[in-house]
Amino acid sequence: MKKSSKTAQTSGTGDTEFAHGAGVQDLGALDPMQIFESAVAMVTIVGTDGLIERANPHFCAALGYPEDAVIGKSTADFYAPSETVRFDDIHSVLTSGQCWIGKQRMQRASGAQFWVRTTVYPVFDAAGRHCRSLSVRFDINREEQARSDRDMLDALDLFRDEMFIITSDSLRFTYINRAGLETLGWSRDDMTGQTIDRAAHLFERDSFVALTTPLLRGAVPEVSYIREDGARAYEVTLRLTTTEGKAQRFVAIARDISERLALERAKADFTATVSHELRSPLTSIKGGIGLVLSGAAGAPTDKARSLLEIAHRNADRLVLIVNDMLDLEKIAAGQMTFNMKRVAARTLMTDAIDANAGYLAQYGVIARACSDDMATQIDCDPDRMLQVLGNLITNAAKFSDEGQEIRLDLRSDRDTLTFTVQDFGTGIPASAQATIFDRFTQAGSQTRARSGSTGLGLSIVKAIVDSHGGHIDMHSVEGEGTRFDITLPKRQSDNGNSPAQRAG
Repeated sequence: MKKSSKTAQTSGTGDTEFAHGAGVQDLGALDPMQIFESAVAMVTIVGTDGLIERANPHFCAALGYPEDAVIGKSTADFYAPSETVRFDDIHSVLTSGQCWIGKQRMQRASGAQFWVRTTVYPVFDAAGRHCRSLSVRFDINREEQARSDRDMLDALDLFRDEMFIITSDSLRFTYINRAGLETLGWSRDDMTGQTIDRAAHLFERDSFVALTTPLLRGAVPEVSYIREDGARAYEVTLRLTTTEGKAQRFVAIARDISERLALERAKADFTATVSHELRSPLTSIKGGIGLVLSGAAGAPTDKARSLLEIAHRNADRLVLIVNDMLDLEKIAAGQMTFNMKRVAARTLMTDAIDANAGYLAQYGVIARACSDDMATQIDCDPDRMLQVLGNLITNAAKFSDEGQEIRLDLRSDRDTLTFTVQDFGTGIPASAQATIFDRFTQAGSQTRARSGSTGLGLSIVKAIVDSHGGHIDMHSVEGEGTRFDITLPKRQSDNGNSPAQRAG
């Protein structure tokens, strides 16, 4: 019995179409040699159990398998994992007497995936029963890749940032998005054959080569730098990609940050001006209150003394805020002078403890230098390093209960030295740890109220450590305590490790 035919029509969703029409009566109706010897089509015959009964040479060659590795296997074995969910739908279409047409992703023996355009015909026996299927596939990977590339480039043209793709050997542009072309005043054709030398507002060849060397070595995933060109400033981020043909390309994204930098400079100038203008009168106010408290103007009454002590403490806090803000702005502007000297590391620890003895006594906390290493030397600005250690000691005291101990230790290897400041107090909440080094950040309002601190101390600590070419790490468990590790190079390089000015 012949399967009844229907008028051909198509329907479907997305990349899948169903061609409704007559199935194939029997393989005898086809020319097997013409199909299986086709040079362009990948052809298989599949039984109703989903197993491949026959496969032409082009199918085996395209997938990279010998014929004996294909026959008897499920067609699902040769498709990308994402395609396997379609097979039940395809089977239901075939059993209804319709053929199925759609795009699919197959997977080669090497693991590489590629796109095919597939037409699956149901085959019926003389009784009209669906007995097998014949699939004809064409490799459309190049067309799909080209379409995907076009879609991606169209999307990149919508970006306001300038984007460039650059060859890693000749440093020629292979792609520039619309924003980049507009800045350069080019059309798409003008880009042909041009190198980074023609985009001087973003790239300078010698520095570009130096910056991208770590990318080519695989040492870093990306590199960023700021380039100023007259009134404009750009933040450029570079990454390295590899094409399917194994060619390496740099991808550069340039963002205009002129407005942002102008706002940051205005803010810094305002902060510095206000801080400088406040420091002198605050110092005078603090000094005047101190004189009155000392009895220079006569003994104040008990009530007056109480009010003056409150005013004196608040003046202290304001002076501390102003000094902290000035320190941060100096470091950020590269205007802080570091007087580098070679000093004994353990002496720094004991000096920091002695300098903060009064503060520790206020909280009833003891600080102890645990290391007996008297020989290890380090290049640093001793005053600034005392500021770092002192800040961490007072910070630890604020988080410690009366009678608890703060331990200072040092660990040395060939090139670096690590200072450790550890307390066993309340610890820092997990929610506050990610921002603990940010400006005006506290682990909690209760601590601020208890200490009267500015919330700038740890950001200053990090800035000073960074300026010495080191880094600081924090480990804290709430209820168990906190440890800060400061790792510094024992010797500073001749050309310095930071933009800060150096002396000595």
